[in-house]
Amino acid sequence: MIISCKTLSMKKILLCFSMLITIGAFAQDKLKPEIKQGTKLTYMVNVQGQELPLLISLDSIGTDYIKMGWNIEQLGSGAWIMKKNSLDKATRAWWEEPAPGAEQEVEDEQLVLLLSKAQWEGIAGAKKFDYDLQSFTQITPSEQQLLKLNDKVVDALVFQGENGSTRLWILNDPARPMILKIEGNTLGPDLAVSEIK
Repeated sequence: MIISCKTLSMKKILLCFSMLITIGAFAQDKLKPEIKQGTKLTYMVNVQGQELPLLISLDSIGTDYIKMGWNIEQLGSGAWIMKKNSLDKATRAWWEEPAPGAEQEVEDEQLVLLLSKAQWEGIAGAKKFDYDLQSFTQITPSEQQLLKLNDKVVDALVFQGENGSTRLWILNDPARPMILKIEGNTLGPDLAVSEIK
């Protein structure tokens, strides 16, 4: 009887150990792109039912300044400049029409495809943040809601707006929490990243 109890305990330990290895392997298998100067992201943007590719490049990154280049086929290219106040405290997105050939300074309290430090603090603490006049709360994504690139699940957090129909996928990166996907956008187009390099 003592031997069988030891054997049973050993079997439980081995089962738990193998489950931990499996869970660890799954967690390590997530795609964790590094957003740094020189990173390029391709998005598919849905504008009135028409999909357009949008190429974003991180041209210059400092502690209180980001210059983000953009290119849209048949429209041209330009850049957005975001400064300290926006990077620290913004709660709204910049949805102005891109100006080809120009470097547009984003207004204070607005950002392009990024969350501010204040918003990230909300995520780290209460698992929620304000964005474009809505409160968003982190949800556990279903299998269909997982964001994948090249058949690999991206390390992204999923948030649902208080209206119940707007969802955001945010890269799980405190330094550069990029918005990777917007679904049900109430103030601008829906979009989804298709490539990060």
